[in-house]
Amino acid sequence: MTAMAEQHGVPERVAALDELIRSLQASSVESDVFVDVFARAHGLGRNDLNAIMWIAAGSQEGQPLTAGELAARLGLGAPATTSLIDRLEAADHLERQRDPRDRRRVTLQVRPRALQMAREFFQPLGRRMEAAADGLPTADLVIAAAVIRRMTAAIVESREAARREGPVQPKRVTDG
Repeated sequence: MTAMAEQHGVPERVAALDELIRSLQASSVESDVFVDVFARAHGLGRNDLNAIMWIAAGSQEGQPLTAGELAARLGLGAPATTSLIDRLEAADHLERQRDPRDRRRVTLQVRPRALQMAREFFQPLGRRMEAAADGLPTADLVIAAAVIRRMTAAIVESREAARREGPVQPKRVTDG
């Protein structure tokens, strides 16, 4: 039982929140393993895939990312980000493009071939997820999406706090 759930006190709520958290943790781990299958099949590392995902999402939202923005999202330094971008560009997964409004600004775009490769791998998952939700009321799906967004925000907040605070140092045990 989580400390947060214990604070709420109502046994049904405690049990439901614990089950939700365990389910999201299991989903996260299973998603990681699934994505790793895709990554290994295409000779990509985890940061490579995360970069492609962030770049594609930025493009779809009409806000293409710069190398600096990508570095911040991945938590990488400039040299590591440049190396990652160079590697993905050489593999024809992405390209650098000059912003037509500001020629000094360079944004990143996922190549169509990389998007098609990802679609072919991930679309069956999407179909299975749709099938898993068959029969659930739309209102329940809306609530589930809201809960997942809130939990994801908590993860992002925790990640950023961990980045700011640095690694946790183990406590020294002393005799005496």
